[in-house]
Amino acid sequence: MASDIAEMLKQNFLECVRDSELNLASTITPLLTDIANEFTNNKVFWSPPPVKSLSYLYQLDHTLAECRANKRTFLFSRLDPVERSNEKTLTDIKQKLIEMRGNSTENANSTSILFTSSMYPTRKDAPNITVFEKEIEKIVTWLESNDGFKAIGVHGMCGTGKTTLVKMVLDDPRVRNKYEEPLWVCLYDLTSSDEMDIKIVKEMLAQLGDDPDLLTEQPDLLTEEPDQLTAEPKDDWLVDRLHEKLKGRTYLIVLDGVWHCNEWFNNLYDNNTVRFSQALPKDEGGAVIVTSRQKEVTTKLVNGEKLIHLEPWDDEKMKEFVKRCLEQQGKSSSEITQEKIDSIAYHCHGLPLVAEFLSGWIEKQIPDKSGSD
Repeated sequence: MASDIAEMLKQNFLECVRDSELNLASTITPLLTDIANEFTNNKVFWSPPPVKSLSYLYQLDHTLAECRANKRTFLFSRLDPVERSNEKTLTDIKQKLIEMRGNSTENANSTSILFTSSMYPTRKDAPNITVFEKEIEKIVTWLESNDGFKAIGVHGMCGTGKTTLVKMVLDDPRVRNKYEEPLWVCLYDLTSSDEMDIKIVKEMLAQLGDDPDLLTEQPDLLTEEPDQLTAEPKDDWLVDRLHEKLKGRTYLIVLDGVWHCNEWFNNLYDNNTVRFSQALPKDEGGAVIVTSRQKEVTTKLVNGEKLIHLEPWDDEKMKEFVKRCLEQQGKSSSEITQEKIDSIAYHCHGLPLVAEFLSGWIEKQIPDKSGSD
């Protein structure tokens, strides 16, 4: 939910900074580069950004938009009051982000065991919002069916709410009653196909109670019959061990933020040639939910079936939703002007989660023109 929005804002910022035609003032560009380097050089902390950074990230998005709109209005940039204000804002944001990382204990408290994953609680963290009703019902219906193992894919651009949707599905009583406590593995950090390997299995085994230190040792440390395993190819014993741990269980696994597939990590239904798939028992009706920005990735993993596509909302739908959000916040009809609705909707980038959780904050950043000439 909020982490989804924070990640979207971070990615939008990084894409804008990488734009070769950005061409901003000489006082602004170094600050933007420093902030971008903070994100890219400290990926463990900022993937995804902590929820408490959300207001700073939105300030960053807003300030960058102002910088781009203002870049050619003054011949002598140092005399431009808007640029000077933006320079101060960016300096403050940069310092706050660095301090947040330096003071945070979040890395130490992460539920991840072997690599940067599992950053999201798997239950009791679902938002109470009025979006995704149709998508939730569709996924829950798939999960409730008794047609054996099932793999479900959710794809869409950054910030459309893929992670939030899955959290809401996990919180549905029908899912809670049918499945055991889910395994949540966040794969944002694995950004090349070469990284999609046995470390994913190790993470899942660690979440299931295996000692992470022993997972890198010889198999005889984990089995009473090591001779039966020593002839296997390297790491294959871990795949077999995960299969045994999941066997007989109504398991539910979330693979969140998948970037790539490869020969080892591919079609989850293929038990003949895909080694990762062989770790997943298919007879007891287990399920896997995959989220990705890439349609191609989710299509391959779920074998082209059971796909959900989340898209940004169009302008009219977003404006109606923004108005409803402001009304729910207790705003009077005189406060909810069309100009304000249009401005908030523009800054929400078509993403209902941004409107739901940040419309009040965005509204405060919009100058009040009621008293102007």
